Amino acid sequence: MQAELRRLFARLRRRSGRAATAAVTAQVDDSPGWETLTQAPGDRPRADVSADLADALEAWRKNPFVRRVVALTRAYAVGSGIAITSADPDIDAFIRDFWHHPKNHIDRRLPTICDQLTRDGELFPVLFTNLVTGMSYLRFKTARQIVRVVTDPDDYETELAYIERTDSPEGRTWYSPNHIITLGRPERPVMLHWTINKPIDATRGESDLTPILPWALRYSEWLKDRVRLNRARTRAGLLDITVSDETAIEARRRQLHRTNPLEAGIYVHGDGETVTLHNLEINADDAEADGRVLRLAIATGANLALHYLGEGEGTNYATAREMGEPTARFFADRQQAIIWMLMDLLTVAYRRYCQVTARPAPQDLKLRVTVAEVARADNAGLAAAARDMANALQVAAAHGWIDAETALTLLLKFAGETLPVEQIRAILAHARPDERS
Repeated sequence: MQAELRRLFARLRRRSGRAATAAVTAQVDDSPGWETLTQAPGDRPRADVSADLADALEAWRKNPFVRRVVALTRAYAVGSGIAITSADPDIDAFIRDFWHHPKNHIDRRLPTICDQLTRDGELFPVLFTNLVTGMSYLRFKTARQIVRVVTDPDDYETELAYIERTDSPEGRTWYSPNHIITLGRPERPVMLHWTINKPIDATRGESDLTPILPWALRYSEWLKDRVRLNRARTRAGLLDITVSDETAIEARRRQLHRTNPLEAGIYVHGDGETVTLHNLEINADDAEADGRVLRLAIATGANLALHYLGEGEGTNYATAREMGEPTARFFADRQQAIIWMLMDLLTVAYRRYCQVTARPAPQDLKLRVTVAEVARADNAGLAAAARDMANALQVAAAHGWIDAETALTLLLKFAGETLPVEQIRAILAHARPDERS
């Protein structure tokens, strides 16, 4: 594939060289070249994408609202963690080894994975497989590093390779599991591609922050102006001193330069002096509505209600609860997207493990997910739900409709808590024989 791309690039250069010779004037294109090749209809120009990615990262580093939006998405979508297990004992053992391997530490990576997805709208994980043990090690490339997604010429949804920007004009090519060069060859690393906010006719995802960056910048500038005006008002609060004896004016000026009466806080004068304190009126109350409109634009673009950004004045509990429902649904959707990504990662990693160990790879890994609910009700509601669920599960178990492990997992879920599958099995192992069924 890399050789084919190299030949195509050479043909394009020769063709452009002939055109430049025939023309009166020649234009120089300093781009790496990949951007000029065909792309999916919904993909934006690479220059626009690069600018947005750089702005999103800079805003996350410096803008408190942007940092808050990213942190909220992580807090609700990832929460206390996501656990994935399998009903197949062999697959489950591999998942535990892969998940907790010192070179992977998936639990520790989940918050940064969610943050990067929120900022960039896509992520490029890479799996390197150990040819002795079959274990895969996870690393990442970001959207800023990948300049092009190479797809099947007849199907832009089938991704074959990814071009990483390097010092070389040709870049570095990473191959997807769909490419023929990686099929049955675990010695070659494979790159996956996870996206959010992707148009149906595009290959690249888009950041959650793109709609709010202009308004976050405007709010920052507005806030800076408010600080500058208040500073100007403070500086304008100067003493205007009139001295009746004109011969003492210069001496008085030198004295005031040495000792600032505003900083000293005490000023003494006699009948021979008139003191006036000037003040600058900036009408701060008139600007309050402007700031709220800008904050509302940021919150709306981030799928948040204003009270999520710490602005709860004038909002009662009932209103906040109703306004929080759309936000909770958005976070639940994002949580599900991250779960799908993790399941994709585990599927590819296990199939490569099967290739190394020469064992058949099942089509269905029988994966099960344990995750905390995005929107938790109050304790009374959780207690009532757990009680009702316990009664229902008892009936289901009595009829043999459900096994004990699944019943306990569902009960804990309705109680608003999650436990690793190992701990659930340990609880059942210590249960009385008549309580295991």
